Amino acid sequence: MNITSLLMEAGTLMVVGMVVVFVFLTMLIGAVHLLSKFAQAFPDKTPPPTRQPISNTKHSNQTSPQVIAAISAAVKQYKARQK
Repeated sequence: MNITSLLMEAGTLMVVGMVVVFVFLTMLIGAVHLLSKFAQAFPDKTPPPTRQPISNTKHSNQTSPQVIAAISAAVKQYKARQK
């Protein structure tokens, strides 16, 4: 085989691949448009969920003493290992 035939075969393969990708993407865009029209024609009948207000009675803005003690112990241990 000479170089000319190899280049022709590579060019043909490249063009066929590009055409296949173009056709696939065109079909994909068409399918998305059809699905969006279908979704607009038949909307969902269920109402959207309602949000419940978050009450602050269970949570306070103060950090518990146990958490502060655990963080302090971890910081002390970290500093001791660094020396």
